[in-house]
Amino acid sequence: MTTPLNPILSVTPVQRGLLSRTVATTPDVAVVYSTGAGQAVYLGGRPLTWKEQTFSQYRTRYDVDTSDHRRTVELRSSPLPSRGDYYFFIATVDVAFRVHDPAEVVRRNIRDTLPVVYGFLKNQLRGITRGFDIEQSTEAEEAARRRFAGPVTLPEGITLFEVSPRLLPDAEASRYLQGRVASARRLESNVDQHRVNVQEAMQQGELDRMQQMARIQAVQLDLNALGGQELTARQMAQRHLATHPHDTERVMALLMQHELAMIERQDGQAHQATELFKFLAQNGTFQPGDMEHLVSPLLRQMGAAPAPAAIPATAWTQPPVLPSTPAPGAPPVVPVQGKPPAVVLEQNPETKVWTPADGVQPIYLVVDESAEVTPYIGDLSNGVHLLHEALLRADDVASAIRLGVLGFADELATRRPLEPIMAGAQSPWFAPRGTADYAITFEKLMDVIDQDIPLLKEQQPKVLRPTVYLISGSDAADGVWSGPYQRLTDRGSHRYAPNIVSCGFGAASPALITRIATDPRLGYMMAAGVDVHDALAKYWQSLAKYILSSGRALISGRGEVTYQPPAGFVLARELV
Repeated sequence: MTTPLNPILSVTPVQRGLLSRTVATTPDVAVVYSTGAGQAVYLGGRPLTWKEQTFSQYRTRYDVDTSDHRRTVELRSSPLPSRGDYYFFIATVDVAFRVHDPAEVVRRNIRDTLPVVYGFLKNQLRGITRGFDIEQSTEAEEAARRRFAGPVTLPEGITLFEVSPRLLPDAEASRYLQGRVASARRLESNVDQHRVNVQEAMQQGELDRMQQMARIQAVQLDLNALGGQELTARQMAQRHLATHPHDTERVMALLMQHELAMIERQDGQAHQATELFKFLAQNGTFQPGDMEHLVSPLLRQMGAAPAPAAIPATAWTQPPVLPSTPAPGAPPVVPVQGKPPAVVLEQNPETKVWTPADGVQPIYLVVDESAEVTPYIGDLSNGVHLLHEALLRADDVASAIRLGVLGFADELATRRPLEPIMAGAQSPWFAPRGTADYAITFEKLMDVIDQDIPLLKEQQPKVLRPTVYLISGSDAADGVWSGPYQRLTDRGSHRYAPNIVSCGFGAASPALITRIATDPRLGYMMAAGVDVHDALAKYWQSLAKYILSSGRALISGRGEVTYQPPAGFVLARELV
């Protein structure tokens, strides 16, 4: 338990007799007197003279300690919150203070200066640390030191002339940070190991290719040594046994079976040729003078008689070992990795297929991530995930849309850059943080649009005006966002000024949502009495249907589709 530090050292009545004496004091003690009416009077800290003491109206004397005091306090029972109030800092503070206004101490009857000093430090440090993440203990500590760089006077008559804070994460935050550091180190180690594995795989692949090329070249040399000549079955058997002598018994048996089969085949062909010749001769198909010219080619065609320079009956023509190789210097043919062959889909004869001439619609989803929407952050993340999946399944519309997802709070964060909707892309997510700053949101949104649209126009012949769907659950602290908003939406000065459809829920005010929408008919507010979770689910379903409908209208050339508010939402201007 902390020992109290009472600045009022003593309280004594003023002696008014003729024989009374003045009580002296020391330099670190100031004297304060009070009248019978309770008025405290400070005479520079000196005691009364005998005459003043005898004839004045002062009734009570207070001796007040004005010396310097130094204490070290650890704010463990009152940890200081970091940004978002999820984790806390433990503060150890060296503080030096003194009483500068003894009369005020007496007026306030301060009997312990420590609660006054410690309470002031807690309040000041709490406001500072809430502006920093738990990882930023050093930055928070520097901000606290700057706050107490000079003397600080308290209304209780006490001056803090030296404050030296030291901030460290509490036990839970330390475990969290240690886990992050360990994960980062493990990730870095895995990256390095992956590089080693990739390099080893490349080297092993190179060795395998070299060995394969050596085998291919050896076979090619053998083929070249043959000079292109044809091999008989007996010659092929001899070449095999030269390198595989242990196969002698089996090879000889196979060779004998092959030669017996060839003899039987020749006998069958000769018999067939004889029977055909008899049939043709008996029926007078040709004259005796035609015998030499007709019979010999016919026998060759049937295989019964050899043609001039005939191949021996057991001959076998060597097929090519390898497919034809490209000419020297020509680039090798390499299969394209990761790109599947085009799939031809059946098209509805009434559905028009998108072409670049139809145009591309850039769409930005701007979603509130401030601390005020923390209870609904799961609904927002799940909703954008379902919308992303719905667009992925709409093959006829995906090509006409470029989707970007941004989260706003104290900063604007890109959760998904503006890009086509393709399979394999990661679905965006949101995380609560800070307070909603609409001025920064509109400034950064303008920067994002001015960077994205020119690049998109380089890729596509026709790009439509961007559309922003903003959903907010927090109100604006003041009106400083009007300037950035005007610069963003003014089509006279901003070439890529977007159309903005705004929806509000929770703490968002109808007036704010009405002003954000570029057309009052495009600002919607959740109706009173509606469950927020149900309303957000219907919002995402409605938005997905509208984006698909407008994309199909763009492709078919039917014009714009009227935006219909989701169930549970009404025009915000009706609630203003």
